[in-house]
Amino acid sequence: MDTLGHLQSHHRDFHSFHDVMVDTQAGRFNEEYWDFFSKWIAPALVPNSRALDMGTGPGGWLTMMKARYPEVGICGIEVVPIMLETARLTGAEIGAEVVAVDLSSNDWSENIDGTFEVGHCSMVLHELLNPFSLLENAAKLIRPGGRLFIFDWCRHPLADYLARKEEEPPLDEDTFQHFSEHARFSPDDVTLLAERAGFREIARHHRDVAHVMLAYQRKGG
Repeated sequence: MDTLGHLQSHHRDFHSFHDVMVDTQAGRFNEEYWDFFSKWIAPALVPNSRALDMGTGPGGWLTMMKARYPEVGICGIEVVPIMLETARLTGAEIGAEVVAVDLSSNDWSENIDGTFEVGHCSMVLHELLNPFSLLENAAKLIRPGGRLFIFDWCRHPLADYLARKEEEPPLDEDTFQHFSEHARFSPDDVTLLAERAGFREIARHHRDVAHVMLAYQRKGG
């Protein structure tokens, strides 16, 4: 199954998926998020720095990043057509590049020009058929000493997952499919993959029992 087919099997309707990402971006990229970013990721930013958002969705992070760090060049990459459409409009408004790239492909980094001081990946790893490919390719694009910020779901109990829903979901195939994807990796699992790709962990912070923020430095710097 290709990436779009895999995502559609999970989210069913890309328009609803797009709207959820827009509606939740303020909560995802809140002050707690930016405090972590400022402490562990921003030190890699130097004059003429560039930042790469892998799986930018509708481009909310691009706007927030540009508002906080206007001197940084920003590139977002995405594969879902409706997300790309919104992200490209956003990019045109703020001067950010947006590129159509499938993050599950083996050599997607070949479609991106230049290198970056910062890489960012929010709520993406758990979606990918091959998450290691993202990290391997990120290591080719992030310069030695640069930083990688991963914010994602992490392994947590079923009871906590069910409790997050506004209404108690049925215990059916769809619920268990979503739970298995959202509780797919522990933070240590992600760090194992990141280290094999060429990064070292420098910080982690649990936003809650189901979400973790991880900061990595590209080895060699």
